[in-house]
Amino acid sequence: MRKLTILLIPFIIAGCVPRRTDITQPSISQSTIKQVEAKALDMSRSVMLDVKELDGYFLRNNVKLNNEVNFFAIDNYKKFDNILGQAKTMTNVITMADLRKNIVAVIAMKPSQIINDIKITKAYQIGNDIYIDYEIVSQEMPEVGYFISNVKAFEIQKSEQILNVSFVDANKSMTILPFGRRTAGSPASLEAMLKYYTGRYKGAIPDAGDADGSGISVILYLSSDYTYRLEQIYLKNPARTFETAGKWTPSSDLSYFILDYDKNDEERNSFYFVDRNMIEKLDAQGERIEVNPELYRLKK
Repeated sequence: MRKLTILLIPFIIAGCVPRRTDITQPSISQSTIKQVEAKALDMSRSVMLDVKELDGYFLRNNVKLNNEVNFFAIDNYKKFDNILGQAKTMTNVITMADLRKNIVAVIAMKPSQIINDIKITKAYQIGNDIYIDYEIVSQEMPEVGYFISNVKAFEIQKSEQILNVSFVDANKSMTILPFGRRTAGSPASLEAMLKYYTGRYKGAIPDAGDADGSGISVILYLSSDYTYRLEQIYLKNPARTFETAGKWTPSSDLSYFILDYDKNDEERNSFYFVDRNMIEKLDAQGERIEVNPELYRLKK
């Protein structure tokens, strides 16, 4: 007998309602949607992926569900913890996801009084895109007398490079999510990145060690042979000029790139692809800067 994930929705005291987190999905271009849909027509290129259901997890109460059926493709532990919580069990043994080798796909339905079984029938990869075929089957039983949350989490193996994750229902209707940090401005492919996103970028960014905010002039030459040259001039003291060169590599989702990826963390610099004509410097942890990120952008 197949085990269902059935979670009771707790009673919330007035005035103590938790703040909802709207996990909005990044935008995706119409051209990308057409490409992903077209790929699915050629199953001869597909590679089947291992799928494992994760037990002991529930959707956090603060996650906002905008649709009857909602999808999440999780690529990092911070996002995992924002979306999923661990349920307490008698044995307290919970299967942990390994996000170095896998992604976690979550399918969640709005709370209702009907029990639904959510299952993945198969997962496969075509090129750099993952496709997940799923089914939702309502149980043949009377409605329960309380609201329940129908949610399932699955661990799915991944390759080194993933650009999009598509959830495909029984009618072959797709919901396509850009993977990782991708947006409509991200490179559509490795070839597109090397052709359209390399070049000379220039701008001035804040200097964290300078109280008067005079900043640093930055020129970055990003080459298609995966080498770079970086010039930095401190505007308060132009004599402080630094020039470095080395190798760069893109992230697995092609949303950002890392300079000197082969060196220690403190010697690396990371930049996010805003679009083909603009990049944005990331913080020391490789995260986008939340306050005034436009101050950290370089343009062609």
